[in-house]
Amino acid sequence: MNNMTSEIMLLIGYNSGGKSTLVKDYVDQGAFRINRDLLGGNLDNLCSHVLTAINDGHKSIILDNTYPTVKSRESIIALAKSNKIPIHCLWLQTSFEDAQFNACLRMVKKHGRLLTPDEMKKTKDPNDFPPVALFTYRKNFQKPTTTEGFDSVEKINFVRQWTDEYVNKALFLDYDGTLRKSVGKENWPEKPSDVEILPKRKEVLQKYVDQGYRLLGISNQSAIAKGLSIESVVDCFEKTNELLGYKIEYLFCPHRIPPVQCFCRKPSVGLLALFIQKYKLIPRDCIFVGDMTTDATCSERAGVPFIHADVFFA
Repeated sequence: MNNMTSEIMLLIGYNSGGKSTLVKDYVDQGAFRINRDLLGGNLDNLCSHVLTAINDGHKSIILDNTYPTVKSRESIIALAKSNKIPIHCLWLQTSFEDAQFNACLRMVKKHGRLLTPDEMKKTKDPNDFPPVALFTYRKNFQKPTTTEGFDSVEKINFVRQWTDEYVNKALFLDYDGTLRKSVGKENWPEKPSDVEILPKRKEVLQKYVDQGYRLLGISNQSAIAKGLSIESVVDCFEKTNELLGYKIEYLFCPHRIPPVQCFCRKPSVGLLALFIQKYKLIPRDCIFVGDMTTDATCSERAGVPFIHADVFFA
């Protein structure tokens, strides 16, 4: 066996945590990359690839995978110890929220849209995973320590970078309770005649249109889960735009709950990701206006400043 290998590194963190981007820096510096998504199989099977890399004389070997538990990391640690090779953990400190936003952006860039729950269940691409994958990782994750065998554990901050093409700004708008109210029997409009525009909406929106903001609507539409047809929902959106006098482009979640199986339902950031990618928006220059905690959480996950509707339209 060739013992020229001086280190093995495990780059760990959330699905869509940014590992594939970061690992390129190590590869550029001469590290040999071993990745399960590229090679297939399970984590334990990667040991044979590591042994081959050692025999081939690679000085530095890096494995970038999620490695959520002590159990998932033990085989590679044992291999390093048995060969007297130092093993280091590089722990990417991506938050759950950033990982979710990354997953949505990657999906939109790859497919031009968000995949449906059924599509995510059927796909064999490990990068097109459903929302539950991130929740499962967060639930099962065990912090890496030197007591499990690592020679060192280094925390690496996740830093989001936007390229120069992302320069535009928009006003993201919730609809119910933000732009309109229902005069019908429910808290949401079931037909166009139920729509009533809330005070000062037209005037305030015009100020932002004059400043170059694009108007974009994002809504959950929970009424669909209660039996309201998508056609009726669209009719009510169109009536709202007509009464406002603006042709606001809108997106909404059409999926029934529970459970939440999509990335488009707030507080998830899928619909924001769609608009951001479509119009090359820079989140920090945009504003999200809503009236619910889900609106505030959604905007925070995407790095978009949030203003409550009562304040914004005051």
